Amino acid sequence: MALIRSAALRGFRAIVAELGGDPVAIALSAGLPVEALDSADLVVSDADVSRTLELAAIELDCPDFGLQLGRRQDVSLLGPLGLAIQHSSTLADALENVTSYLFVHAEGLRLTVQERRQGSAEHGPDVVEVCYDAGPGRTPGVQGTGLVLGYAHRVALQLVGGPYGLRSVDLPHAAPDRASYEAHFGVPIREGRPCAMLRVTGSLSSIPVLSRDDELQRLAVAMLARHRRAPGDDVVEAVRTYLVAAMGTSPLTVSAVASSLSIHPRTLQRLLANAGTTFGHVLDDLRRQTARQLLISSSVPIAQVAQRIGYAEAATFSRRAQGWWGLTPLDVRRGTQLS
Repeated sequence: MALIRSAALRGFRAIVAELGGDPVAIALSAGLPVEALDSADLVVSDADVSRTLELAAIELDCPDFGLQLGRRQDVSLLGPLGLAIQHSSTLADALENVTSYLFVHAEGLRLTVQERRQGSAEHGPDVVEVCYDAGPGRTPGVQGTGLVLGYAHRVALQLVGGPYGLRSVDLPHAAPDRASYEAHFGVPIREGRPCAMLRVTGSLSSIPVLSRDDELQRLAVAMLARHRRAPGDDVVEAVRTYLVAAMGTSPLTVSAVASSLSIHPRTLQRLLANAGTTFGHVLDDLRRQTARQLLISSSVPIAQVAQRIGYAEAATFSRRAQGWWGLTPLDVRRGTQLS
């Protein structure tokens, strides 16, 4: 499970209403807190958002629903990250900010960038692959993929004021509406690929951003940098990234995390010890933070909160909550509502 800001749903109410649907009913049916439709700063699970988008696409008979939603969103929904992107010097610089700080907006989701050096008459020009990663062992949902790639394409066009060298769009599934996708991206859609990605030709470092402002960009990056951990804690960030994506769906064990990092469990434990922590402490801290966010910013039933942070029983979660806060989960939720 990944946690994302509810800003990702900006425009959902409007587009559902235009298509003749009931946005509140769809959100409730998908298990999404209704308040997430009207607030940009609630923390919700990507699984809830994905279910909401998929259900909307089915109920409204709109196979490209996610793509349509992405068309309506702009860079401002990313907050400080949006400012850093908007005022970058080049498209490559903007992408670097995204890959470095996306966790501020969506912890557990990533955009990765790979440069494929081809540069010959036989193999064609160099290609930059911007891949959407939903987390270890997870395949992004159809509508969620449309939303992310459609939004990324629209933002790139806005940043540079026109084409930026998009060559093709890869999908790990069949395009739900090929004509709509090809019209939006203006390039071939390749289905059944290993990763959801935008493939771009040429050097992104040579494409200037129209609204470049070095001082605003510096200030935005400084704000984002406050969320970073110390360089020596990179292993901690890697462990947290895996745990966030796996929480509620996969085993939260040292062995599972070590396997995802291609190292031995004892090596991982030693690296964590060098960073001044342990696997158990990282996991407990993440569970505490995630539980608190879900309790105070959503109406997810307490039993489901327990499951999402990796506890099979609500009673186990309740005992741990006493250790964290000296309160039951219900007390935490009630106290927040009263305040």
